[in-house]
Amino acid sequence: MEAKRMKEHWKVGEVAEMAGLTIRTLRYYDQICLFSPSQYTESGHRLYTKADLVRLQPILSLKQMGMSLEEIQLLLSNPEEQTVAEILQTQISRVKKEIEVQQKLVAELENALSAARSNRTMSIPELTKLMEALKMNKEKYFSKQQLDTMESRYENADKQLLKQAEQEFNDLIKEIRLEKEKGASPSDEKVQDLANKWNDIVNAFSEDDKTFRKQAEHFHAENPGNELQYEIDGELYQFINQALNHK
Repeated sequence: MEAKRMKEHWKVGEVAEMAGLTIRTLRYYDQICLFSPSQYTESGHRLYTKADLVRLQPILSLKQMGMSLEEIQLLLSNPEEQTVAEILQTQISRVKKEIEVQQKLVAELENALSAARSNRTMSIPELTKLMEALKMNKEKYFSKQQLDTMESRYENADKQLLKQAEQEFNDLIKEIRLEKEKGASPSDEKVQDLANKWNDIVNAFSEDDKTFRKQAEHFHAENPGNELQYEIDGELYQFINQALNHK
């Protein structure tokens, strides 16, 4: 009997499972040219080799250290000693700040837990401190100015209109998903029309801030299933982008 050949290629889902990542994250890494597969199937699906898996390991290790994707790209493309030292020093400062933020968040959450266990309603100052701690945790992805802008926009919006807009956005996403499940092509006129509507809404929310949009994509890639995704998984996100990029 012929000896069983060792596996030579892995699909994106298999690599995601082995690496503890989501498919969306791997596709995002490919999109920003941080980690791309060496091969593709005839139908265009990603195929990763053993060499690709070896390349992924330092990325995962550096990510575990808390480095941003931009820093990882810089480090891997410029492995000089000075670059490494500068990035590590920056990372040490960031980690210290994050520890301080997390300690504050833990303290506020423990205070909230204590209030809940004693059936005591949290005071306004206590709630404010908790919200500030949660907000600081998101500053890993967004600048303080961006978070303040989002909060101000939400606070100043007509709540009825906001609720209506959220419902329309959800309905739009469901319609796009339905087209995808029906097997529609990203090049279909209806799909492109829906994708453009989605894009218009996203641009309106971000006020055409491309930096904000890139940071939001980074946030969603690293926090799959968060409440801001409106059930847009990696597959659907790619489908929408294919429609938007179709010429």
